[in-house]
Amino acid sequence: MFLKLNSINKTFTNTDKETLQDISLEVEKGEFICIVGPSGCGKSTLLNLVAGLDTPTSGEIILDGQQVTGPGPDRIVMFQEAALYPWLNVIENVMFGLDAAGHTKKEQLEIAEKYLRMVQLWHYRDYPIHQISGGMKQRTALARSLALDSKLLLMDEPFSALDKQTINILRAELEEIWEKNRKTILYITHSVEEAIYFADRVVVMAENPGRIKEIIPIRLERPRNIEGTEFTSLRKRILDQVQLSARKSMEVEFDKEEEK
Repeated sequence: MFLKLNSINKTFTNTDKETLQDISLEVEKGEFICIVGPSGCGKSTLLNLVAGLDTPTSGEIILDGQQVTGPGPDRIVMFQEAALYPWLNVIENVMFGLDAAGHTKKEQLEIAEKYLRMVQLWHYRDYPIHQISGGMKQRTALARSLALDSKLLLMDEPFSALDKQTINILRAELEEIWEKNRKTILYITHSVEEAIYFADRVVVMAENPGRIKEIIPIRLERPRNIEGTEFTSLRKRILDQVQLSARKSMEVEFDKEEEK
């Protein structure tokens, strides 16, 4: 098994309330896994644990046979904000980190060109970051993430701050890129539609505490038609699960307030 989460629990030191409870998940190499759930269910916390940016209270995370004990070059995180370096231009941002990875200058340029062409930004390679759109910034961030060639790509709602038209374009581009390189991806999203569009399996989480409610295989042919009958049926099924969890959580919180 390429990535394995064994009974992960997380409680932050400033609270007695569990954020994550008994999270166990196995991911095959090359799988595209999407995680959905109501706000506050610990999706981003889970991603941070896999990234090594935080440590579980108990349990272990194994990636390609090695226990995750901190950040490492085998895992790259792409956040909601592009997090680019404003003093570097587009291609320099993509090349950032390749020198530390041991690549020659020639190799750095070749790798950057490969991925900038893949995200259709080669002609914008010399543009300063402040001169490109939000969607182009996320493409640049995606090219940089792919250029570093990590074992695992972790994506935390990378398109959620963009407009719908740009989101649709980037979804199609990421789908095409994944089909070509089969990078193992763990993808957090609040959009059920996005999860079904991308995922081999959708992990549905519940909250209070955050836990896995159901893992749903997505067996639709790619590229997926978001207006298709099967797609629509799956979207309703998963959305109902997410909304039910959110309602139950609100009821629990309301009951606690009433008891005070």
